[in-house]
Amino acid sequence: MRSKVCLLLFLFASELLYCESPSLEEGPETVVSDWHIGTTMWQVAVLKSIGVSVEAYSLSGHRRYVSRDPSFREDPLFVNLGSWPQEKVREEFAKNGRWSHLTHVLCSFPPSYIVTFEKLPPQVALFLNIGHRIHISTAPHLDDFTQRIIEMKRDPRYTIAAMSEYDFHYMRYYTGAEPLRLPVISQHIPQKLRDAPYAPRNRVVLIGPSHNTGTIIGFDDNLEHLNRLSASFAARYGLAPYIFSFIKVLYPDDQATMENLAQHPAVLINPYSAFSISMVELYHLNIPFFVPDDSLLVNAMGDVRLYPLYQTQEAVAYLEAKYPVSLSRYPYSPNDESPEAQRYWLQFMFFNQVKHAQRWTDSEDLFRQLYLNDLSQLHDEMQVENAQLFSEQLKIWASLFSKDKQTQRRSEQ
Repeated sequence: MRSKVCLLLFLFASELLYCESPSLEEGPETVVSDWHIGTTMWQVAVLKSIGVSVEAYSLSGHRRYVSRDPSFREDPLFVNLGSWPQEKVREEFAKNGRWSHLTHVLCSFPPSYIVTFEKLPPQVALFLNIGHRIHISTAPHLDDFTQRIIEMKRDPRYTIAAMSEYDFHYMRYYTGAEPLRLPVISQHIPQKLRDAPYAPRNRVVLIGPSHNTGTIIGFDDNLEHLNRLSASFAARYGLAPYIFSFIKVLYPDDQATMENLAQHPAVLINPYSAFSISMVELYHLNIPFFVPDDSLLVNAMGDVRLYPLYQTQEAVAYLEAKYPVSLSRYPYSPNDESPEAQRYWLQFMFFNQVKHAQRWTDSEDLFRQLYLNDLSQLHDEMQVENAQLFSEQLKIWASLFSKDKQTQRRSEQ
């Protein structure tokens, strides 16, 4: 009798070990993997919120931002995907039973990295949600990936989307194709912060976006001058002054958490790029959001055109000759540096797409809006706008990832 009991206990313990064995762990339906931690974070959060089994393999080295999120993992397959030949990738994929459930791989930055995932078996659908211009990291021939994008748009294996209005129009300019619109929704921001009432705990106005460490448009990058003018305006109306501070200075060493940022009364945005996750996050925190007027932004944003930051002048000239304005639907190229072209393309920037970004033309205009307007009401209006955007976009994501009929058809063939 005792031997039977021992045998049953052994079998029961063995079954528990079998069920808990990491090698038999059920794998994800979707993988998000690229070189930008921000694009990865928000899309993983979206997929989890709609019930998709998802894992993330960030290649940026910024996993410290998500150290507590078990969805972010490491695996040799995704670490070495770029260097391994297709034969080895598919061999390793077949060896690991965890990948038997995988139906989608999603990539955003740089957009060209999506071609790396073509090495995966053909039943894995590839989803590109463009998280910066399609010509970044595409040297030496910018037109090669342009043509590749056109081919992808015709290929049922691919879904092509854009997470900014600027990138939607940038891609349409050069390819004629229209990606889906899947704008950033900062689902990784805790719900309690997005739903919180306006209750700033200090008088410090943030200077952003988060990567900005020295630019103050309209004030000659002079922080002391800005704060003197702020104090002077406040004294004129008998108000406590707002003090301006760069996010990176106020919160060094990754201390700029969502909880810390949400404590501030407003943010002065100095946009430097056509695409900035940190800018979107600040807006989705419902922090009253002040941006220079377009007239102040001409020649002030260094990360918009490809030259000189990303490509040589010769490479861009070749691209412009290959895809002239006359063949596009637009009056100017996005890589045209003329003031008229800059003003035209500014309309597609994030801050010109949202309803409640406050635009100012000079220091008096900025301080009048900051000190004399009802920031609590502005916060509440942003909260309503953002909640509606999140709700609408989550429905779209749910419809995209409910059942992949194309993948099912391919696997049956």
